[in-house]
Amino acid sequence: MHDFRRPNPFGPTLLMMGALVWPLLRVAAGDPLPKRLNLDLGLSALTGLNITAAISPDGSEIVFHERGRDGKAWLAIRALDQPGVRLLPGTEDGSDPFFAPDGKWVGFFADGQLQKTSIRDGGVVALGVRSSVSYGASWADDGSIIAALGNFNSLSQIDANGGRTRALTRLSPGEVTHRWPQVLPGGNAVLFTASSSPDTMEGANIEVVSRKTGDVKVLVRGGYFGRYLPSGQLAYVHEGVLFAVKFDPERLETRGPATPVLDDLAANPITGGGQFDVSKTGTLVYASRGAVRIGWRMDWLDASGRLLPLIPKLGIYTAPRLSPDGRNLAFIGEGSAIYLYDLKRHAVRRLGFTDPGAIPTWTRDGRYLVYQSDTTAFNLVWMRSAGASLPLRLLTSAYDVIPWSFTPGIGRLAYFQASPHTGFDIWTLPLAFANSDFANPDRPHPGTPELFVRTEADEMFPQFSPDGQWIAYCSNESGRDEIYVRPFPKERGGKWQISRGGGIYAFWSAVESKLFYESADNQIWTVNYTVTRNSFTAGEPRLWSNRRLFNIGALNLDMAPDGQRFIVLTTSEGPAGATGSVHVWVLPKFIDELKRRIP
Repeated sequence: MHDFRRPNPFGPTLLMMGALVWPLLRVAAGDPLPKRLNLDLGLSALTGLNITAAISPDGSEIVFHERGRDGKAWLAIRALDQPGVRLLPGTEDGSDPFFAPDGKWVGFFADGQLQKTSIRDGGVVALGVRSSVSYGASWADDGSIIAALGNFNSLSQIDANGGRTRALTRLSPGEVTHRWPQVLPGGNAVLFTASSSPDTMEGANIEVVSRKTGDVKVLVRGGYFGRYLPSGQLAYVHEGVLFAVKFDPERLETRGPATPVLDDLAANPITGGGQFDVSKTGTLVYASRGAVRIGWRMDWLDASGRLLPLIPKLGIYTAPRLSPDGRNLAFIGEGSAIYLYDLKRHAVRRLGFTDPGAIPTWTRDGRYLVYQSDTTAFNLVWMRSAGASLPLRLLTSAYDVIPWSFTPGIGRLAYFQASPHTGFDIWTLPLAFANSDFANPDRPHPGTPELFVRTEADEMFPQFSPDGQWIAYCSNESGRDEIYVRPFPKERGGKWQISRGGGIYAFWSAVESKLFYESADNQIWTVNYTVTRNSFTAGEPRLWSNRRLFNIGALNLDMAPDGQRFIVLTTSEGPAGATGSVHVWVLPKFIDELKRRIP
């Protein structure tokens, strides 16, 4: 039995900090100082990747992350005016908590699905909705939940009692993700963050959708994690600063200029998490930059679950891609730029001449990389990995286009592309090299793109087999992400489902007849297969490692050429608080001050 109630060994820790004022709210002479409270959550508390503490609608309690005696991370609850902390049963590895309007339930994501728990009775209910990654949810007064399910998705509306799920929004041209919804008062409209990139939110927009008509308005350009405040403002994050602008929730319009109100806010520009929450009574709870370190490592993982450091320095890394010979690692790092890591010399360099990019993809000979650049449009760009030549644009699209894998001999690139009508579809691009082009020996000549798979579902992450005769990919045609295999070229016909219970990214072993994939709950599974002419026979999936991977919604792993280990993203095992204890700030009269300053 777990002990779900823990006394706080530090006693009451709400400290009135009269000398500590909001950094950007300057107080006129004679005005009372706005107070904020420093709340020490203790040594066992953990900071969240997106949300460290969620506050109840009445402003009396907060839910946060706590390490239990079993070493697992749980959701915990405590009152703001009392020191006791209580773990919520059944919430192991729960993330991104949010309260029901009456404060009696808390929703959260865990084990690849949306769940809810009663904060009084402790009963956990799975809502029958799976998602490999969570980007926020909001509970409406009518009993529905608006949630962001997956990395390349619009918003969904779910019955809080389980059952029916339907799409609430559609991705507009140029958008690849909708996330961090908030239902506005009255329940007729929803705020959300819309972005043209899956892994950087600084250039995102704050938008609002009418639940009656489906009409969408752009409210703010260049911001994320929009939240309506009871004082009548719209708050959002940009470059680590919390801004507020006057907002009419009936007309769904902003008015006047935005004002910076808090400059020490922790935020995650990769996922778009804002690290703050406001109750209906106007109390703000937030994590400061000093309390939350945004970053993770890259490690080797073997089948036993053992981790060996690869890049131990904390950073904002995504999309690790090993070269076919295993000597170099390409990844997205600081500034959303592409970096190369030499595994033998342990040296990191930024790939020269590159714009901010996404998903670097190696050719089979390891001499070149293709990546997505979206500085002016969605482009596929060809680059020599040595960095000795200028980038070459292979393809330009009005919609998001992401490269993924090559056939042997660099004859063809598989990629997936957004469509306003069918979601994401898989394409291939033939490439040719002119032997007589001595002036540009590295210059490929792209042919006409060829459609591989298009359905009403999303098809993504196409991975060519070592011999180029098969493509493994992810599709949500069954209602959840699963791994499928089709022959290439597609005229040979046939389709086989590989994963059971959800699958995202597929990897072919180059030395054995095995497929690996990451499951919806972020574990690695393996499947043996046999090929007879045009027939593909897959065995039953087996768990390869019992370690659950850290997933921020972008590509989070890659397989070594020998198929014996993976590069994975890894968070710190201990609390992320800079001093050992996790602290959050509480501002009880936040909206009163905003009303005075932004009338």
